[in-house]
Amino acid sequence: MRTLPALAALAALGSGSLFGGGGSGSSGGGSGGARLEAGWEWVTAGSTIKLAHAKSAARLTMPQVSYGTGSQQQAITAQPDAALTAALWRVEPERGVERGAPVECGARVRLVNSDSDHSLHSHSGYKSPISGAQEVSGFDGRDGGDIWTVECLQGAELWRREAPVHLRHSDTGRYLQSLPAKKYRQPIAGHQEVSAAPKPDSNAQWVAMEGYYFARPKGAAK
Repeated sequence: MRTLPALAALAALGSGSLFGGGGSGSSGGGSGGARLEAGWEWVTAGSTIKLAHAKSAARLTMPQVSYGTGSQQQAITAQPDAALTAALWRVEPERGVERGAPVECGARVRLVNSDSDHSLHSHSGYKSPISGAQEVSGFDGRDGGDIWTVECLQGAELWRREAPVHLRHSDTGRYLQSLPAKKYRQPIAGHQEVSAAPKPDSNAQWVAMEGYYFARPKGAAK
């Protein structure tokens, strides 16, 4: 298991650009703004998705590297390769709902890494190694520190694919963010740090992009 150095080195690298794309059902890379098919517009319970950082287009990833400081749990980063399976996250609503049910705005969810079965996690008391914000990690287990509240923008009622949302950590009230200028060197050169911020801004917007999406079963109540 690789470990990040105690003092993470920074590289003065710029951020990426905004993006479009997506598809229906099992979708691959961005398609330049293709329209989503009816019935496949929503992030749904049980779907396995990739979350893109809206400002940089980097995908939320667990690169199998542990922190050398703080909790020493698995590091969470954002990186530009949309093809990595380490960027797939299973959506598990805290409240039991049928597979394929659209995730409501305000729902509390757990995001579980498809490669490792680790949960996206945060906790007060540990600082991220580059920015010194609240640490975000991959946790090999399940507890209250894994729960995130989906906050949709512009008054939406359901979590829509390809639309930005904020993810608020339910235990601490902090928001999942990535700062494009805060990047690691070795062993994960170019990966952006992911942390949790006290207030949401453009660095804390995430977009559901590629993945394996379940649609609501036909005939199910809406």
